[in-house]
Amino acid sequence: MTAANRLMIDMTNFFSDAVGEDGVAESEVEALSPRLDGLRDRLARWRSGNEPSFFHLPFEPEHLETVYEWGQEITAGFEQLLVLGMGGSSLGGEMLVHCLGGSEEFSDVLFIDNVDPVRIEETLEGVEWSGTMVLAISKSGNTAETLAQLLTLLPHMERAIGARAVKDHLVVITEDERGGLAEVGRTLRAPIVPHPPVGGRYSVLSTVGLLPGYVAGVDVEGIIDGASSMAERCLSGDMRENPAFWGGATQYLLAEQGKNQTILMPYFERLNKVGSWFRQLWAESLGKLDAAGNHRGLTPARALGATDQHSQLQLYLQGPADKQFTLFIADEMVYYGDRIPARFKDIPAVSPLAGHSVGELLAAEFMATRETLTRNGRPNRTIRMPALDAFTLGELIMLLEVETVVVAELLGVDPFDQPAVEEGKILTREYLARMEGQLSL
Repeated sequence: MTAANRLMIDMTNFFSDAVGEDGVAESEVEALSPRLDGLRDRLARWRSGNEPSFFHLPFEPEHLETVYEWGQEITAGFEQLLVLGMGGSSLGGEMLVHCLGGSEEFSDVLFIDNVDPVRIEETLEGVEWSGTMVLAISKSGNTAETLAQLLTLLPHMERAIGARAVKDHLVVITEDERGGLAEVGRTLRAPIVPHPPVGGRYSVLSTVGLLPGYVAGVDVEGIIDGASSMAERCLSGDMRENPAFWGGATQYLLAEQGKNQTILMPYFERLNKVGSWFRQLWAESLGKLDAAGNHRGLTPARALGATDQHSQLQLYLQGPADKQFTLFIADEMVYYGDRIPARFKDIPAVSPLAGHSVGELLAAEFMATRETLTRNGRPNRTIRMPALDAFTLGELIMLLEVETVVVAELLGVDPFDQPAVEEGKILTREYLARMEGQLSL
């Protein structure tokens, strides 16, 4: 992959030269460089493998070996994969499958990522258990929702294929061998695959995300190649040459001046799930109390071009100036789609469209949105993919992960914990204990 084919990040419209006082000065970004020296040291240690980290995952071949081993077994013996999990245990895999999945040899990869009983029931109605493998994922092994998902569908499996056969239709991924999921797996005599020692929201480049991707036909080696390429770029000590340091520091400065809502807006529907994955990554990593007890964080939101030009753009342009935007475009989009026939070109509304492909229309809408955001002083950047392929998606994943830890470093928060979430988990179990069969809320 040559430099010309890399993911391209155009930061121009984040800066005051383009959007006036609502942007930041490049000199301000450069001035933050000394505050990131500690992170530079940690990245170097992570790259060497001296400490467990998401950053080293693309350089650990054993993950790919596990993915190939289980992926080949699943695709050879089953027609469907049903993935159970919550948050980072499912969002990464869903993203890969949605963006690049499409195996002609494997019919479907389904995800149950909630405990909505109607959703579970509807999903199970379409499952043929004799041809289905279940993949249950929980880093801690004690995620209540994942346990409930598995234990809810277990009777369906046992009735359909027999209790003894369940072990051949279930794989568990978990880190804690003493956790509840591992105990259930052992009781059922199902194989247990180790979860890497990284947080779930940073686990997409491990078996957690790559195995569902492989089964769906994703080029997982290309994902890893792209991620490792971006990781090497993110080791640069030069702020301007380091895309994650330059991008993360700029987004931090924009947030400090009040633009603390981050809008991801892809102009490629297959990238929509990137927004779902990013929301957890950004929100759960950055929404914390700093050492002084201040509430910190940036709020992520996703939009979709051109759909949300008709639902959100009015707010973006004339609503509160509290947002910064990242737009995604794949250069190949302009070549996609049928051409609009000239049959009705005499109609004024049709005339500008006649002869153009719908891909050209989408590209024009992207350029128009970018320009109108800039004209209205709304800071925005563009991430351009030469094509939506495995290499560039791997680059994007690593870029967004490293940007997250850069912003966390500048905010003074730990990007790898989630202390506030634990309270809700404790209260959930308390409410279950109180209900004791009562249906009233």
